[in-house]
Amino acid sequence: MIVQCPKCLRRYRLQDTNAKLLRVKCRSCGNQFLVSPSDKSSHEIIQEKNGKTAVVADIQRDFRSFIVGLLASKNFNLFIADEGETAFHLVKEKKPDLLFVSPYLPKLMGIDLIPKIREAMSEPPKIFLLGAIHNSKRYRRRPETLYGADDYIDESFSEKKIIHKVSYHLGIKNDLEQESVDNDAIRLARSIFADLLVYETEKMEKVKKVEDFFNLFSQEAGEGQRYLEENFPGSKNLLNFVVAEYLKRKAHK
Repeated sequence: MIVQCPKCLRRYRLQDTNAKLLRVKCRSCGNQFLVSPSDKSSHEIIQEKNGKTAVVADIQRDFRSFIVGLLASKNFNLFIADEGETAFHLVKEKKPDLLFVSPYLPKLMGIDLIPKIREAMSEPPKIFLLGAIHNSKRYRRRPETLYGADDYIDESFSEKKIIHKVSYHLGIKNDLEQESVDNDAIRLARSIFADLLVYETEKMEKVKKVEDFFNLFSQEAGEGQRYLEENFPGSKNLLNFVVAEYLKRKAHK
């Protein structure tokens, strides 16, 4: 079985055992952590029922358990693979709607699994790249490349944000959840605009129409739209709405 130290991220191969719980001491940093050998199978079926299907390809870790639990609560058919070759055969056999894949997997790396799936399937699943084990001291930013995946998630993402991303890519709309997400997205768009309003006062005085804003703040607006889209897919145009809202209020003063 493959285990990974949650502190330094070093990986180890341990001998298979029937023990229910093991305490492992990392040879690299000395950190001690617990692992469950019962989660060592390379192909595990969590549940099978009518509905959407997802394959989660990742080594045993808390984030994988979180993703599996979240999808199970939304009634997904779920299959787990902890190495790349098994994940590939699972995806071809089950034809899932979603694939969550870690970039680094034993036997076949996730970054190689993604193009292999796209080449082998005429209608591949929506693919989410899973972020590395979260380290609170590490700066988080969107990956420079998704290696062919449709989107990515990491441990810093809230449950609501993950569900929104999944729903967006599957074309599913839950009115109650969508209303909450829309409110969060508009608050973020207003926050992005407010920063410029506070720190670029003179420049903002030249904005007389929406087009002026995007011409004068082309770089900042582009970054803001990318950040909106990253957090709330499909919402990058909210910045246009916020600018128009500001100009309307300004005109009525």
